[in-house]
This record gives sequence, structure tokens and C-alpha cells, in this order.
Amino acid sequence: MSADNMIPKRRAADWKNPSVPAMTVEQLGVALNDIAVMAKHIERFTSLLMANLVHGQDDEETYLVAIEAMAQRIGWASDMACDRIDGTGGAVRGDAERWMMPPSFHRYQAAAEGVAA
Repeated sequence: MSADNMIPKRRAADWKNPSVPAMTVEQLGVALNDIAVMAKHIERFTSLLMANLVHGQDDEETYLVAIEAMAQRIGWASDMACDRIDGTGGAVRGDAERWMMPPSFHRYQAAAEGVAA
């Protein structure tokens, strides 16, 4: 691709509305927390859909696993940011292990520690 065919990169100044004030740290925390909550719901929804797949639906399962992995990554990143911003109320689920490992992993861990998962 030549320099003439390049699409110019957009900068924040190109689209940001200057009349809208910057977010406060608290607002950023609320937004990140909401992202994590929505990621949690997407992940749970894909898990429920996967549980209802019948044998031979490999393509559908692949799509759902990909969506689930993206939701887990988004949720974890949001939680990581929320944990580092004072006044946000903290993480929705927590660290990468809580977001990305399957429920059976946490049940075995809870059983080993003698607590409910």
C-alpha cells in the first residue's frame, strides 16, 4: 500500500466534543465497572448457549468459545483497572484466574480450602 492510499489516523482531537468535560476518576471507575459487569453477562450467556449445543455443532461452539474468551479478557482488564482506581467500588469478579478459569477449577480450589465455591 502506497502512502497515497493510506487512510489517515484519527486523533482524539478529530472526534472529541470540546464542550463535554473530561471524565472524573470516579466516572471512569463507574464506566469500567459497567464494562466488567456486561462482560460477565456475555460470558455467562455464552456458557449457557454452549451447554445447550448438541453433538456436531463444532462451528457454533467455536464461535461461542471465542465470544466467551473476549468477554473474559474485557472483564478482567476492566476489573484490573477498577482495582487501581480509588473510589470505584472495586472489581466485579477479580483477577485473571477468577475471570478465565472454568467453574470446576474454582470448585476444586474451594473444596481444597474447605469453603463453598
